[in-house]
Amino acid sequence: TGEREKGKGGERGTHRPLKPRPRGRGLGEMPEVVEHGFFFKTLVLLCAMCGMLLWHQNREKGSISTSPEFKKFQATYLFVYGCAVMGDWLQGPYVYALYSSYSFTKQDIGVLFIAGFGSSLVFGIGLGSMTDRYGRKLSCLAYCGIYALSCFTKHWASFPVLLLGRVLGGIAYSILFTSFDSWLISEHNRKGFPAEWLNQTFQYATICNGVVAIMAGQLGAVVRDVFDSLVAPFDAAVVFFGVAAVVIAGYWVENRGVKEVREGDGEGGGV
Repeated sequence: TGEREKGKGGERGTHRPLKPRPRGRGLGEMPEVVEHGFFFKTLVLLCAMCGMLLWHQNREKGSISTSPEFKKFQATYLFVYGCAVMGDWLQGPYVYALYSSYSFTKQDIGVLFIAGFGSSLVFGIGLGSMTDRYGRKLSCLAYCGIYALSCFTKHWASFPVLLLGRVLGGIAYSILFTSFDSWLISEHNRKGFPAEWLNQTFQYATICNGVVAIMAGQLGAVVRDVFDSLVAPFDAAVVFFGVAAVVIAGYWVENRGVKEVREGDGEGGGV
């Protein structure tokens, strides 16, 4: 195995285990969330300050009185959106480290990253019209499934498999920032809720995204240390995608933009 580790070309990445061990850390060591107590306490303090500023801002503008039906609708959307972005944020810090642990060169890793960004660019062009035609709920479900498949590919130290995973990840990334917002706007209007309530939902979604990003960093480090694996955060992301898919399938209704597409002579209808 020592000779194979030195080899390149056709043997690249095939000698590594499916669950590579992170360097310089064992199972007996304390997770980072405990090691960096000072940073964690500072984070909590800053979050509290941001919360106070947000409360003061809303108090000056005046609180928006909403209905129980809207609060339930809003909470359901924010829960799904939080799970969706949690699965995305969990992967970020470990993509390069995982590829590097599989002994890929910087050039190979660069190709993998370009494939992901390139697929997001190519497929994102027509994604809006496709989502409007075939359904935004279906598109959000597709996001969960496609991104989960992308995470599963991380278990194989094979360049073609990982390349496929990057392409799938790029497609899912485009769906995340189109279909979820489109579904929310359409369903909000269909239920006849006031426009200012929609602004509140987007405000909470932005806050949720930031908070979830911080939580994902802590959770990813803990999961990586507990399972002693760089693949573990990707498996954790699959769990969140699964939860989001279950709620979407059970509580969301389908909406489409076919009418808008026809009125626009077929020139797309993406929000």
